[in-house]
Amino acid sequence: MADYEQYYQKSITALTELIKERKEVPTEKEWNHLAGTDNYLTSQSLGFIAQTKFSEICKKIYKEIQKQNKKERVKQ
Repeated sequence: MADYEQYYQKSITALTELIKERKEVPTEKEWNHLAGTDNYLTSQSLGFIAQTKFSEICKKIYKEIQKQNKKERVKQ
């Protein structure tokens, strides 16, 4: 099971980096294309494992990034 967890974490990390870079949430189609070319879990697989919709995963990640950015701005 550890392999699946690592694969999931690798995919979530890549999704997080993509959202940070683009400053927006990718569509399922965009993510699935990237997942296919870079060997990440598809939106359906991520949603199944997290037991929620892909869009909800993205929203959660986006909100966390916004919180981190806000904290960093306050520190400066």
